[in-house]
Amino acid sequence: MEHERVRFGLITDIHQDLMYKAGDRLQAFIDECIKEKVDFIIQLGDFCFPLPENKPFLDIWQQFEGPNYHVLGNHDMDKCDKQMMMSFLGMKSNYYSFDCGDYHFVVLDANYFRLDGQYVDYAFSNYSKEGHTVCHVTDEQLEWLRKDLSQTDKPTILFSHQSLEETYVGSNVGIYNSDKLREILRDANQLAGFRKVIACMNGHNHLDGAKVIDDIYFLHMNSISYHYLGPQFNTVRYSEEITEKHWILGQSVPYEEPLYAIITLEPGLLTIKGKESSYVGPDPLEIGHNNANAGHVVSAKISSRQLKF
Repeated sequence: MEHERVRFGLITDIHQDLMYKAGDRLQAFIDECIKEKVDFIIQLGDFCFPLPENKPFLDIWQQFEGPNYHVLGNHDMDKCDKQMMMSFLGMKSNYYSFDCGDYHFVVLDANYFRLDGQYVDYAFSNYSKEGHTVCHVTDEQLEWLRKDLSQTDKPTILFSHQSLEETYVGSNVGIYNSDKLREILRDANQLAGFRKVIACMNGHNHLDGAKVIDDIYFLHMNSISYHYLGPQFNTVRYSEEITEKHWILGQSVPYEEPLYAIITLEPGLLTIKGKESSYVGPDPLEIGHNNANAGHVVSAKISSRQLKF
């Protein structure tokens, strides 16, 4: 590995237990990462349930022989608690950091809601009943993040399932305490005297988008599988039989080809080599959807971008 150049493969929101032929999508990504000889791979959550029947799916992921990293997504805890999910994936901690070459990487966990002033872990889909208080990064994590950033002099990228760019209240996108988190990132960059924190990458919203806040890139990475529209847009995808077996398909627009990114970091430049696909069946506009979500256009792609820092 050239220390000044780090390359990694990224996917998010594959939803193995909901999506038709998710294993084929994952296999395509892994094959590409092996071919491209990336330094590591990472997935940003909503991967699969920790069930015995998903072991072959996890085995596909583990065909990549280099380092691999996981971020917890909200749906990963639909049928289990965090510890069960982490054990299945081989995660030692729900938030952590690691170095690769000349770069530092941070994984956060925003899968908490607040109840009576306490942070509560997502477990067994409990968060779905707590819509008004979901998506928190705990105070303990924020303190850890401040310390972690102070202890590295390497350019840094943050990974999370939920977007860190704005406050969840009213927007339905972001985390509740994004103000506190972004203050930590601002402070880290000011203290360092350079753009130490380059970018924050998230999944969750199944969107392709980029914003710059405080000289930091906030990047929505699109799902490898689909965009969710809602029950009012129910449409047959693939076939009636397949749609019946995978209820999410009727309420969603699946992508014909899997979407993933190969990302290259080198001095002063972050390059995303994305993928463009088409929809299986009618696109959102054709069935009356406004084709927008959280200020971003709904699209079947991960945009290729060259971002200077």
